[in-house]
Amino acid sequence: MCFPDAKYVESSAYHEAGHTVAAVALGMPLRKRGVHIDRRGDGISYYWFRVLGDTNNAPEDIAERERTIISIEAGFTAQRRFYPGCPTGGNFTDRDQCIKLLDEMYSNRDDWLGAQERLIAEARRLVDRHWDAIEALAKAVLAQPLMQRPEDAERQWSRDSMERWVDGNQVVSILKQFGMEPFIHGEANGKFYPKGLRPGSMTTANARWIEFPGHSLLLSPTSGSGL
Repeated sequence: MCFPDAKYVESSAYHEAGHTVAAVALGMPLRKRGVHIDRRGDGISYYWFRVLGDTNNAPEDIAERERTIISIEAGFTAQRRFYPGCPTGGNFTDRDQCIKLLDEMYSNRDDWLGAQERLIAEARRLVDRHWDAIEALAKAVLAQPLMQRPEDAERQWSRDSMERWVDGNQVVSILKQFGMEPFIHGEANGKFYPKGLRPGSMTTANARWIEFPGHSLLLSPTSGSGL
């Protein structure tokens, strides 16, 4: 198996940490499965976010999509901050996800472009503001020993047999040290984020969320949406 350069693989931890920390900053629920990277620069951050395909466009739907886009864009933003020379190929599927979410909200091209610019700027702001937390989470992932990676029944996010990872409880513990308020929405509750689960949350009773597979791979036929 051929591996990317070591700096790129290391940067994938910052990519996944960027997704996770931005999601927490936006009040989005984490999953117990935590943050994973492999030896190829692939990774996945498990948290709940807006699914493509729901055409409702009420204010709460727009809020869900916008926060999802911000959390997606934060991944590659953090990766490039750590590794400015990072190849952009791994951002393809993440950006594709964002484009489709924007398409669900805006038919006017000027509105579409204005929203994209605003949401990317917010992702950058969150990465800058929470950089210490991103770096701490990334370093915690990188410090883990390589372990055999089980097949993921939900999504084929990696072609490697080995991974490093921290679980959701570890993510919560790390981010609380930086004054953040992470919380886990359990798998047993299904892919719904009930209204009132957390005060000031971004969702409504019928909000639908799914895990975000944040690939940092250059290009892979098995890539899901990854940044």
